[in-house]
Amino acid sequence: MARGGIGLSAAILGRALGAHVVVVDVVPEKLEHALSLGMDAAVNAAEEDAAARIKKITGGGAHVSVEALGIPQTVNASIRCLRPLGRHVQVGMPIGHHAIQEVDMNAVYMANLALYGTRGMPSHRYPSLLGLITRGKVDMSPLIAREIPLSLAGAELAAFNGPTPPGVAVITDFTR
Repeated sequence: MARGGIGLSAAILGRALGAHVVVVDVVPEKLEHALSLGMDAAVNAAEEDAAARIKKITGGGAHVSVEALGIPQTVNASIRCLRPLGRHVQVGMPIGHHAIQEVDMNAVYMANLALYGTRGMPSHRYPSLLGLITRGKVDMSPLIAREIPLSLAGAELAAFNGPTPPGVAVITDFTR
């Protein structure tokens, strides 16, 4: 399940590592952007059952699903899209009224799934990730959608409360 900068980063890295990548979002522009970057398929969760569609696309379910939003609908779709013995990685931080949520434990149990939570990559792993970028194995430049001055950083962060355009903003002007 890819949404926003974290989901798109996971999709780009997955693709660079040889994975068959299916992205999920509710914003058509984000799906089109991901497909333009070479992702294998895109699913609009606002228009169809994302888990069922992924199972059909993959011929039985994903081996790994990275959930990058942290809300019950996407968390459970991420779990339900997995094939038996699949792995769900929870990257999206469930906060506020989503901090405690119902998870489809029947899907976990019946398919013998593994669930992983992460709050980021440990610093001792940075060299291997950054090495992929410096060696040209991964091009993260398509992730950057716009350059903004520091004065617009607050508005950019406030926009996270709703759907945002594809890619991420990078602060390049620290003087205004």
